[in-house]
This record gives sequence, structure tokens and C-alpha cells, in this order.
Amino acid sequence: MKTPKRLYAQQRTIYQPEFLTCPHCGDLLELCNYLAWDKTVQTLGGVLSVACRPGRCRHDTCEGANLRLVSAEAQGIALPGSTYGYDVVVRIGWWRQQSHATYSEIHADLSPSIDISASHVRYLHQHVYLPLLACHERQHRDQLAQVAKPYGGLIVALDGVAPQAGEPQLWFIRELLSGLTLRRGWLSQQDQTTFETFLKPLKQLDWPIRAVLSDKQTGLGPALAKVLPKSRHQWCQAYYLRNLAEPLAEADSAFKKDVRKAVRQCLGDLIRQEPRPEPCQAGVGTVTGLLPSPLEAPKGSSSQPLAPEAEADAVVTQLMRHTRTPDRSPYAWER
Repeated sequence: MKTPKRLYAQQRTIYQPEFLTCPHCGDLLELCNYLAWDKTVQTLGGVLSVACRPGRCRHDTCEGANLRLVSAEAQGIALPGSTYGYDVVVRIGWWRQQSHATYSEIHADLSPSIDISASHVRYLHQHVYLPLLACHERQHRDQLAQVAKPYGGLIVALDGVAPQAGEPQLWFIRELLSGLTLRRGWLSQQDQTTFETFLKPLKQLDWPIRAVLSDKQTGLGPALAKVLPKSRHQWCQAYYLRNLAEPLAEADSAFKKDVRKAVRQCLGDLIRQEPRPEPCQAGVGTVTGLLPSPLEAPKGSSSQPLAPEAEADAVVTQLMRHTRTPDRSPYAWER
């Protein structure tokens, strides 16, 4: 078994409760002769050794005799049972959501200053940061009421993020009019039972769900029909448009192949007889930077403009050459 690395705290602090009097009888509290908790916490600013000495009412007959008051400031350093500060948790969540960083990239950024493993970075994001974010977002229920009142309900959208290999899929339920996230969670499976469990809390809202917009996953439609039978359901139109574009792109690719084949049959011999351009600058192509290559006048060039017939031939030949050259992009028709 690997010996855990010992952390050396830069500061030792013992916190006391902010309340000086008992909330029940009003008499002065007395400090206990023991510590409620004592631990080493890693923060972005360094390693701290913190402890909390609780306070209790000195009257055994008081209703708060069994109550132990602790410091609110101490509770704001780290979660109970965690040795990483809130600032570390917030930094992980910020990199994950705003910068879309992977857990390996977050671990590489934290490891020089924080002793943490890549697996624990994942744990802090999924089991600490996301629940804290959900608690914060639940304070916006008044905003939902303002949106639902004029429309008589809410309009929600369901969508999932493409998962990494072997990982659960992250799903969101968002209210479209306000942009608030009602629920987010990791779904290990995408079947009807899992979707029903994920959707059931929507029935606890004070406002009805007027309409639902979602992708066409297997099991999602039956789950919506069972959990929200009175809500209208519509599949996402973006996927319809993408499905319409795919056969058009395939037909366009097949058409270009036929055009290239016809050009080769009619003008292939003529185009092959054209002399290939000599490589300039010993095989060096386009050069960028502070020192570009000097421009050289082409051989046999003159200051007189081309005749209309010669210019037209040059344009047509260039078009035939592009048509003859295969385009490897399946969506070239979009350009």
C-alpha cells in the first residue's frame, strides 16, 4: 500500500461559534473542552490546519442543552468530511463548464499546487460541485413563477451531452423561456425506466408543463407520455434538417462524380497535354511570416493584357481543371 503524502499546514486556526448567547434562554454559552472537528484543508492559497470548538448552554434544563453550536466561518472553508476547500471545488467546476476542460487537463493544472488525483477531481465535480450548483439554482424559483404566470405554464427542453467512452451521459432539463436549468444528472442508461425516474420531479412543480422539446432517443417518447401525459411533445427540428441535408449531400457527391467522369472523357486528353508548372523556390510553397518570399515575374510575361479570347480560354480551362479535381469534402455543396 502506498504511503500517503504528508501535508504541512502553513497556518493553524481554531474557530469558535459566532453566537455568544444561547438562542433559547439567552444566557452566555460556554465552550466545550473538545474539538468538534480538526482537519487539514488544501486551498488554492495553501494548506490550512483548522479546527472548531463548539459552544453549549450551561443550563441542563434549557431546551438547547443538547445543542452544540459551531462556527459559521469554519463551515465556509470546506464541506464536512472533505479536505479540499470550496475554492478548489469552484475552480474545478469553472474549468469544466466554462473552458470545457477534461478531468485530465484539470488535474494537470491543479497538481502543481494541490495534492489531488485525477479520479478525485472527477469525484469533486460530479458529487460536490454539481449538487452545490443545484442548491444555488433552486433560489431562482421566483423567476420561474414570473415566466409561468403569463403563459400559464412552462416550456422545457431535454437534451444530453455526448458522453466519453464508457462514461454515463449528462442530461439537462431546461426551461426555454427563462433559460434556467430545472434538472441535470448523469444517466447510466437511456431506457424508458431511467427517463421516467429523471422526469418525475417535474410533476412536483407548482406550474404545469405546457410543451416538451427533445431528441428522439429510444424510450424517451414513452417516458414522456407516461410522466407528462397532458404535455405536448415535439422532436427537435434541428435533427430533421440535418437528416434532410444528408441525402442532399450524398446526391451532390454522386452528381460531382458523374460530372468529373464526363469531363475526363471529353477533355481529359486535352488537359493532360498541358505542361505542368515548374516548382518555384526549390519546392517551397506558400510562406508566411515576417520574411515573405520575393515575387518573381513569370517567364514570357508582358505588360500587355490578355486578349478577350485568351482570357476566356484561361477561365474555362481553370473551371474544367477544378471540376476534374475531386473534392473530398462531403458537404462542399454548403459552400
